[in-house]
Amino acid sequence: MQYLKEILEKEIDVYNSYLKAAVKKKQALIDNDIGLLEDITVTEKDLSTKILALEAARIEFLREKGYSSNIHLNDLLEEVPSEDKDSLEATAKNLRQVLGECKKFHDSNMSLLKQSSNYLNHMIKIFTQSINGGKSAATYGKKAQKFESGKIADLQG
Repeated sequence: MQYLKEILEKEIDVYNSYLKAAVKKKQALIDNDIGLLEDITVTEKDLSTKILALEAARIEFLREKGYSSNIHLNDLLEEVPSEDKDSLEATAKNLRQVLGECKKFHDSNMSLLKQSSNYLNHMIKIFTQSINGGKSAATYGKKAQKFESGKIADLQG
């Protein structure tokens, strides 16, 4: 089980790196720094590749030991020998903690992206209206709907 513990510790390290990238991503989203967002996306892709490799190693190890490849960590902890259990439980606790932090940042960043998207859609409508002399036409199928400028209820945002 020592090998499994090492794999999980490596995953924790990668997720901690992901967490650092998520902090930078949040600031880049706030600052609207597209260049930094692109760099962070490359970093996240590399981290994802590492996680996939570690997960493949974890699955292979579990199969070799006779466990199901999709066994839940809690179920596995019930089955491991007592001499490995405490150490593996501590590693599992650390993994859960870092994954929880990653989820918080992911959810926060998704909210920022949604707000940014809504703002951009709002600004596009405003610019389109000003270009078309105060009216904006949106075509859906064969019919065109026109929105008068100044009607706030017609604008998303």
